[in-house]
Amino acid sequence: MTNTFYQKIKLKHIIKTYNLDKKDDIIIKSTILYDYIEQAQTCIVFGYTALEAFTNLSIPEEYKYTSEPNNKGVVEIYDKRTIERWLTLKTKLIILTDIYKTKCIKKSKIWDKFLKYENLRHDIIHQKSIKTTNFYKSYFSNDFFDECTVPEDVIKYFFEERANKEFTNPLWPWVINAKNEFPLTSDYKEENFLITGNLYEDK
Repeated sequence: MTNTFYQKIKLKHIIKTYNLDKKDDIIIKSTILYDYIEQAQTCIVFGYTALEAFTNLSIPEEYKYTSEPNNKGVVEIYDKRTIERWLTLKTKLIILTDIYKTKCIKKSKIWDKFLKYENLRHDIIHQKSIKTTNFYKSYFSNDFFDECTVPEDVIKYFFEERANKEFTNPLWPWVINAKNEFPLTSDYKEENFLITGNLYEDK
Protein backbone atom coordinates (compact mmCIF):
# COMPACT_ATOMS: atom_id res chain seq x y z
CA MET A 1 0.00 0.00 0.00
CA THR A 2 2.80 2.42 0.88
CA ASN A 3 4.47 1.78 -2.44
CA THR A 4 1.19 2.52 -4.22
CA PHE A 5 1.02 5.96 -2.64
CA TYR A 6 4.69 6.49 -3.44
CA GLN A 7 4.11 5.69 -7.10
CA LYS A 8 1.30 8.22 -7.23
CA ILE A 9 3.78 10.82 -6.06
CA LYS A 10 6.64 9.68 -8.29
CA LEU A 11 4.40 9.55 -11.34
CA LYS A 12 3.56 13.18 -10.61
CA HIS A 13 -0.12 12.47 -10.08
CA ILE A 14 0.24 14.65 -7.06
CA ILE A 15 1.26 17.73 -9.02
CA LYS A 16 -1.41 17.44 -11.69
CA THR A 17 -4.20 19.97 -11.50
CA TYR A 18 -6.99 17.41 -12.02
CA ASN A 19 -8.79 20.27 -13.73
CA LEU A 20 -10.03 21.37 -10.32
CA ASP A 21 -9.94 24.71 -8.59
CA LYS A 22 -6.94 25.50 -6.40
CA LYS A 23 -8.62 24.58 -3.11
CA ASP A 24 -9.76 21.13 -4.24
CA ASP A 25 -6.40 20.51 -5.90
CA ILE A 26 -4.60 21.20 -2.60
CA ILE A 27 -6.99 18.85 -0.78
CA ILE A 28 -6.24 16.00 -3.19
CA LYS A 29 -2.47 16.56 -3.04
CA SER A 30 -2.52 16.78 0.75
CA THR A 31 -4.60 13.61 1.08
CA ILE A 32 -2.14 11.59 -1.00
CA LEU A 33 0.83 12.92 0.98
CA TYR A 34 -0.72 12.39 4.41
CA ASP A 35 -1.92 8.90 3.52
CA TYR A 36 1.56 8.02 2.27
CA ILE A 37 3.30 9.36 5.39
CA GLU A 38 0.86 7.45 7.61
CA GLN A 39 1.56 4.23 5.70
CA ALA A 40 5.32 4.82 5.82
CA GLN A 41 5.34 5.39 9.58
CA THR A 42 3.09 2.40 10.20
CA CYS A 43 5.48 0.25 8.19
CA ILE A 44 8.51 1.46 10.15
CA VAL A 45 6.98 1.10 13.61
CA PHE A 46 5.32 -2.26 12.93
CA GLY A 47 8.48 -3.71 11.38
CA TYR A 48 10.63 -2.59 14.29
CA THR A 49 8.14 -4.03 16.79
CA ALA A 50 8.05 -7.34 14.91
CA LEU A 51 11.85 -7.52 14.95
CA GLU A 52 11.94 -6.87 18.69
CA ALA A 53 9.32 -9.59 19.22
CA PHE A 54 11.52 -11.98 17.25
CA THR A 55 14.54 -11.22 19.42
CA ASN A 56 12.57 -11.56 22.67
CA LEU A 57 11.08 -14.90 21.61
CA SER A 58 14.55 -16.14 20.68
CA ILE A 59 15.97 -15.68 24.20
CA PRO A 60 15.82 -18.92 26.24
CA GLU A 61 14.36 -18.70 29.74
CA GLU A 62 17.63 -19.68 31.38
CA TYR A 63 19.86 -17.36 29.33
CA LYS A 64 22.07 -14.83 31.13
CA TYR A 65 23.81 -11.86 29.53
CA THR A 66 26.87 -10.29 31.14
CA SER A 67 27.51 -6.68 30.21
CA GLU A 68 30.87 -5.08 29.56
CA PRO A 69 32.31 -3.29 32.62
CA ASN A 70 31.12 0.31 32.89
CA ASN A 71 33.39 3.26 33.72
CA LYS A 72 33.32 2.19 37.39
CA GLY A 73 34.26 -1.38 36.57
CA VAL A 74 30.79 -2.67 37.41
CA VAL A 75 29.51 -5.67 35.46
CA GLU A 76 25.76 -6.31 35.24
CA ILE A 77 24.11 -9.67 34.67
CA TYR A 78 20.73 -9.75 32.93
CA ASP A 79 18.26 -12.63 32.80
CA LYS A 80 15.64 -13.05 30.08
CA ARG A 81 13.11 -10.74 31.73
CA THR A 82 15.58 -7.90 32.26
CA ILE A 83 17.07 -8.33 28.77
CA GLU A 84 13.62 -7.87 27.28
CA ARG A 85 12.79 -4.90 29.50
CA TRP A 86 16.00 -2.90 29.78
CA LEU A 87 18.34 -3.64 26.86
CA THR A 88 18.14 -1.92 23.48
CA LEU A 89 17.26 -3.82 20.33
CA LYS A 90 20.82 -3.24 19.10
CA THR A 91 22.16 -5.09 22.14
CA LYS A 92 19.57 -7.84 21.81
CA LEU A 93 20.62 -8.49 18.22
CA ILE A 94 24.22 -8.84 19.35
CA ILE A 95 23.05 -11.23 22.07
CA LEU A 96 21.32 -13.34 19.41
CA THR A 97 24.67 -13.99 17.74
CA ASP A 98 25.66 -15.76 20.95
CA ILE A 99 22.35 -17.59 21.30
CA TYR A 100 22.32 -18.79 17.69
CA LYS A 101 26.13 -19.16 17.47
CA THR A 102 26.50 -16.99 14.39
CA LYS A 103 29.02 -14.45 13.18
CA CYS A 104 28.72 -11.01 14.75
CA ILE A 105 25.92 -9.13 13.01
CA LYS A 106 27.76 -5.83 13.59
CA LYS A 107 30.28 -6.92 10.96
CA SER A 108 27.61 -7.69 8.36
CA LYS A 109 26.28 -5.38 5.64
CA ILE A 110 22.85 -5.37 7.27
CA TRP A 111 24.08 -3.58 10.40
CA ASP A 112 24.36 -0.09 8.89
CA LYS A 113 20.93 -0.52 7.32
CA PHE A 114 19.51 -1.51 10.70
CA LEU A 115 20.97 1.58 12.37
CA LYS A 116 19.35 3.82 9.74
CA TYR A 117 16.06 1.97 10.14
CA GLU A 118 16.24 2.34 13.91
CA ASN A 119 16.77 6.09 13.54
CA LEU A 120 13.65 6.26 11.35
CA ARG A 121 11.70 4.53 14.09
CA HIS A 122 13.09 6.69 16.89
CA ASP A 123 12.24 9.86 14.96
CA ILE A 124 8.61 8.75 15.09
CA ILE A 125 8.39 7.37 18.62
CA HIS A 126 10.58 9.77 20.59
CA GLN A 127 9.53 13.12 19.20
CA LYS A 128 8.29 15.49 21.92
CA SER A 129 7.66 18.50 19.76
CA ILE A 130 8.09 19.10 16.06
CA LYS A 131 10.22 22.11 15.23
CA THR A 132 11.11 20.84 11.78
CA THR A 133 9.70 18.33 9.34
CA ASN A 134 13.05 17.45 7.79
CA PHE A 135 12.85 13.83 8.95
CA TYR A 136 9.89 13.30 6.60
CA LYS A 137 12.25 13.79 3.65
CA SER A 138 13.73 10.33 4.19
CA TYR A 139 10.35 8.78 3.29
CA PHE A 140 10.74 10.10 -0.23
CA SER A 141 14.31 8.97 -0.86
CA ASN A 142 15.01 6.39 -3.55
CA ASP A 143 16.30 3.84 -1.04
CA PHE A 144 13.46 4.18 1.49
CA PHE A 145 11.76 0.93 0.52
CA ASP A 146 15.07 -0.90 0.64
CA GLU A 147 15.54 0.35 4.21
CA CYS A 148 12.07 -0.90 5.12
CA THR A 149 13.12 -4.50 4.41
CA VAL A 150 15.47 -4.43 7.42
CA PRO A 151 13.25 -6.57 9.72
CA GLU A 152 13.07 -9.31 7.08
CA ASP A 153 16.77 -8.96 6.27
CA VAL A 154 17.81 -9.33 9.91
CA ILE A 155 15.71 -12.45 10.45
CA LYS A 156 17.05 -13.86 7.17
CA TYR A 157 20.57 -13.17 8.41
CA PHE A 158 20.12 -15.45 11.41
CA PHE A 159 18.21 -18.05 9.41
CA GLU A 160 20.87 -18.25 6.71
CA GLU A 161 23.71 -18.30 9.22
CA ARG A 162 22.10 -21.30 10.91
CA ALA A 163 21.06 -22.89 7.62
CA ASN A 164 24.68 -22.93 6.49
CA LYS A 165 25.35 -25.15 9.50
CA GLU A 166 22.36 -27.32 8.48
CA PHE A 167 20.75 -26.49 11.79
CA THR A 168 17.94 -24.01 11.67
CA ASN A 169 14.60 -23.06 13.20
CA PRO A 170 11.14 -23.94 11.79
CA LEU A 171 9.38 -21.43 14.04
CA TRP A 172 10.86 -18.38 12.35
CA PRO A 173 8.32 -16.50 10.22
CA TRP A 174 7.91 -17.02 6.52
CA VAL A 175 8.33 -14.05 4.20
CA ILE A 176 5.54 -14.48 1.68
CA ASN A 177 6.11 -13.45 -1.95
CA ALA A 178 9.69 -12.46 -1.22
CA LYS A 179 12.69 -13.53 -3.22
CA ASN A 180 14.30 -16.59 -1.60
CA GLU A 181 11.42 -17.30 0.76
CA PHE A 182 12.31 -19.03 4.02
CA PRO A 183 12.35 -21.26 5.95
CA LEU A 184 13.54 -23.53 3.16
CA THR A 185 12.23 -26.70 4.76
CA SER A 186 12.85 -28.78 1.66
CA ASP A 187 16.59 -28.27 1.96
CA TYR A 188 16.99 -29.54 5.50
CA LYS A 189 16.05 -32.72 7.27
CA GLU A 190 13.57 -32.54 10.11
CA GLU A 191 16.17 -33.69 12.64
CA ASN A 192 18.26 -30.62 11.82
CA PHE A 193 15.61 -28.22 13.03
CA LEU A 194 16.26 -26.53 16.36
CA ILE A 195 13.68 -24.55 18.32
CA THR A 196 15.46 -21.81 20.26
CA GLY A 197 13.75 -19.46 22.68
CA ASN A 198 10.92 -19.66 25.13
CA LEU A 199 8.13 -21.05 22.94
CA TYR A 200 8.85 -24.75 23.20
CA GLU A 201 12.32 -24.91 24.71
CA ASP A 202 13.54 -27.60 22.31
CA LYS A 203 10.54 -29.84 23.06
